[in-house]
Amino acid sequence: MLGRILLLLLLSTSGAVAAGREACDVAVDITDPDPNGANVRAEPGGALLKALKNPTSNGWIVVHLRAQQEDWFEIDRAVLIDVDQDRETVIFQGRGFVHRAVVGVGGLQNGAVIYRDPVATSAKLDAHAGGDQAVELLGCSGAFAKIRVKAGIGWTRQLCTNMVTTCS
Repeated sequence: MLGRILLLLLLSTSGAVAAGREACDVAVDITDPDPNGANVRAEPGGALLKALKNPTSNGWIVVHLRAQQEDWFEIDRAVLIDVDQDRETVIFQGRGFVHRAVVGVGGLQNGAVIYRDPVATSAKLDAHAGGDQAVELLGCSGAFAKIRVKAGIGWTRQLCTNMVTTCS
């Protein structure tokens, strides 16, 4: 009986932790200017797994977001894009967490559609957004990124993760 109670307690506790988790599938850039790199942690606010450093002068790091929990994003890989060497190198693979303050995007694909909700059938906030405007990454849900742009707060699947050119 005590075993069943403990099992139920564990299941209810793990369900409460997962309740604030939003699954997603979005690629974004590391935008942290810290020369020591952006920290990847084992859990939100947990032990340091790796610092993602960009050793190139003409490159950037792209991370794949798998989920969001409040101000933390779960990632499963990070790739260093080295324009000088014309190559991409996986620099982190596994489960880790980065804080929202260290990720973002360079802009939008030119003519991006920004929706009011994270579904392509929702009303459009901007049907043809300019690609070179400032974009603040706020969150993610499914294939959509929640962003703040000139037109307001909305959702898009058309981020630009190229840090040296615009995505037109």
